[in-house]
Amino acid sequence: MKPRIIHVTTIGITAYRALLAQCRYFRQKGLEVGFVFSPSPEGESLRDLGFPVTEIFIDREINVWSDSGAILKMFRYFRNIRPEIVHTHTSKAGVVGRVAARLAGVPSVVHTVHGFPFHPGMPQVKYRFYRQIERWMAGITDIMLSQSGEDVIIAGKMGIKPRRGELIHIGNGVDLIEFDPGKYSPGERLRVREGLAIRENNPVITMIGRINREKGYHDLVEALRQVRDIPWQALFIGPDEGFLTVLMQLIDRCGLRDRIQVLGPRGDISDLLAATDIYVLPSYREGLPRSLIEAQAMALPCVATDIRGCREVVEKDVTGFLVNPGDSEALSGALRKLLLDPGLRLQMGQEGRRRMC
Repeated sequence: MKPRIIHVTTIGITAYRALLAQCRYFRQKGLEVGFVFSPSPEGESLRDLGFPVTEIFIDREINVWSDSGAILKMFRYFRNIRPEIVHTHTSKAGVVGRVAARLAGVPSVVHTVHGFPFHPGMPQVKYRFYRQIERWMAGITDIMLSQSGEDVIIAGKMGIKPRRGELIHIGNGVDLIEFDPGKYSPGERLRVREGLAIRENNPVITMIGRINREKGYHDLVEALRQVRDIPWQALFIGPDEGFLTVLMQLIDRCGLRDRIQVLGPRGDISDLLAATDIYVLPSYREGLPRSLIEAQAMALPCVATDIRGCREVVEKDVTGFLVNPGDSEALSGALRKLLLDPGLRLQMGQEGRRRMC
């Protein structure tokens, strides 16, 4: 019987976008690989590729009844299929999945930190609560991996330590063949822009991420309001997590409905980045953001927040600009520099591509 690994993520897009390449590799090496995540469109796509998928709802918020139900369902599933390894990803799936796996007697429990849930700027009570949960969870985890080097340092200072050794820094990466600006001729770039109704010569500002407050979409809208005297159009890409109504109301109040397109989740990310001139990620918390890596691989200048994860990808004033979280004025200033200087955009974008290669 083939050794069996089950990956647990909160939503399917994490499994499909971040884990698919490594899971294909492990399958080629003779392992059986499956997934557990909340009902998601990606479930059918992964099944079509031959991966077993079990959909169990995992609430993104803390909900005792919902979380208990998810743990029970996962426990029963693990007891039934008897995996050798359960590998969890992201904070919430990491708690639910690790508790269920340990209760089910799974021999090895592995967790990848995609950014700790606590961060500077959040209320201290909440910060300490999340930090303590991470300490408890580490105590039932055999091996912990981290995409961010800073998170490894933080874990050491805060006593977040797995049962075997310390956190292991693994970084993050993307397929440089898929994310290669050289694949796109001027005509292909124009075709993508025309499909998005981008006006000729208007710079395109793009942000990719789950639509919630933590990602900083509201800060970007406010920053865009401050540069509305300059031609540009913006693309917001990602699934809604209950913040879309608030976001659209803010866009309307700022008078930007005709300049910002909210596209929802998309599967053609490299095409959309090929049509982009500036990439922005004004997030309050990240692990090692894949979207910034993809953007720099596509030779785009980036504006991001000066937080752990983002500052590991963006080289300040070389491949883009870093601003403080929540500082929409600094964000608008960085955007204004790039919008008014095509040469700077080109220079920073080329440096970003060189750094990713």
